[in-house]
Amino acid sequence: MLEAITGGLVGALAALLGTLLIVRDSRRARESAAEERAAAALLTQLRRVRLDPDFLRDEGAALEFLEECMTSVLAFRDREVRNRLRTSVGMISTAYPIARDLSAQNHVEPVYGLAFHDIWRCLEARLDRRRLPRPRKAWTEASTNLHSWLGEARDEFDAIEEAWDAQQLEMNERLRGL
Repeated sequence: MLEAITGGLVGALAALLGTLLIVRDSRRARESAAEERAAAALLTQLRRVRLDPDFLRDEGAALEFLEECMTSVLAFRDREVRNRLRTSVGMISTAYPIARDLSAQNHVEPVYGLAFHDIWRCLEARLDRRRLPRPRKAWTEASTNLHSWLGEARDEFDAIEEAWDAQQLEMNERLRGL
């Protein structure tokens, strides 16, 4: 009789363990599928920016872009992934207004590139169930203070442009002397 009870308890425990494992695995599969759908939706939004970056000049379109992206970002379970994605999406959606204030509209594309690259790296790592890669130095600098980063990019470009103009002027003077 004791053997029958023991056998029944062992069977019940095995069934319970099996059920718990199935529930855990199905929950992970649902989360994984939701993250894959969110990644696809986020990449669709990024493609829209790559094809027509000027649409973000409109404040309403930039807000809509941000809302659509954040809906996707919030589907990720890992807090660090959400933070990195949210930061990159924020860089994309606020780059143009900041650049406009700094008269640095020509420097928005590099911000987009930094953000796109980080988003792709994060999504790839998350979907492969790997640790997030360390952010690139330029991304960290831009995400910490986008206003300052764009101002420095503008100043750097202006210095290069001035050096080019001086070089051209010097060359023209030499050519006149021939």
